[in-house]
Amino acid sequence: MSRKFFEAKKRHHYVWAKYLSRWGNGTKDVFYTTKTGKIAHDSVRAIAAEDFFYKTTTLTNRNVGIIKALSEKSPHHLHTQHMSYLEDILKIQSLEDMYRASGIQDHEAETLIHATKCNLMENLHSSHEMKVLSILEALTYERLDILNDKQHMIEFMMFFGHQITRTKTFRDAVFHAQLRRNSLEIEFADTIVHAWWFISYMFGMNIGWSLYSSRNEDSHSLLLNDTGLPFITSDHPVVNVHSCVSETDLIAPKYADLYYPISPRIAYIVCNSKRFVTGINRVDEAVVDELNTKITKQAMVHIIGNTEGALLNYKKHLGQRYNKMNPFL
Repeated sequence: MSRKFFEAKKRHHYVWAKYLSRWGNGTKDVFYTTKTGKIAHDSVRAIAAEDFFYKTTTLTNRNVGIIKALSEKSPHHLHTQHMSYLEDILKIQSLEDMYRASGIQDHEAETLIHATKCNLMENLHSSHEMKVLSILEALTYERLDILNDKQHMIEFMMFFGHQITRTKTFRDAVFHAQLRRNSLEIEFADTIVHAWWFISYMFGMNIGWSLYSSRNEDSHSLLLNDTGLPFITSDHPVVNVHSCVSETDLIAPKYADLYYPISPRIAYIVCNSKRFVTGINRVDEAVVDELNTKITKQAMVHIIGNTEGALLNYKKHLGQRYNKMNPFL
């Protein structure tokens, strides 16, 4: 067996490092805000990451029951996919259980078990990233026609959905929203926390499929920014920028204008408000400033830009929505 099977990936990025490097001016170094509110210039490897963020946990029968109940609310074909992934994970868990029950202590087995827990979801997210490399590259060069291909659109929307649900910002907001008024709610909330590595992946699949399914009703637009003010991104790179979004409560908004900056010059937005027309839209500085402000407010710690100046005017907005929803921070 290859040595790579035994190498546990410790540092998990919840925002794709290669994506963030689009703000690196040809390098891997970007300008970003730190936990102390300063602006640093360093490698993308240092940001939007946490050790063992996607590490899998052992699922109890009750955990599995709650996961299945959540999945059953999905369209049938997605529920089938969720359960297929879950079955594979439970098979791996069963193998570990048999190994533990044997009483045998084997260094190679322990190393492989640890690596599998660390790498399984990280590798799954990486597989989605690899599928959209050429798509993001084409969009950077204004080739929106690449999404006329059905498979490309499916892959991009699945990736897009996970860019919402895989972040630490989204995770903490969901954890904070869980009710714990009785034993059933506590059990449900504990499962959400314990199995978030899997539940968040299901949610991302569902959002991605919903966006794909509604593609003919929503506006899918490429925003071109040729102003002197570049787009910035953050540790939560897809945000709803519609004015109906509450800055204090985690409630479902009436409209979803899901905005995703791709580079300092290019962004993608899916609008069910019809704010932008389907196709290519050129934006002025006022719109860029609005979008940068909204992505900053919905970030947790990091906003990322291609220059220090691109971040200076937005630092004061950093994390405003996140902090209002999490008053104990």
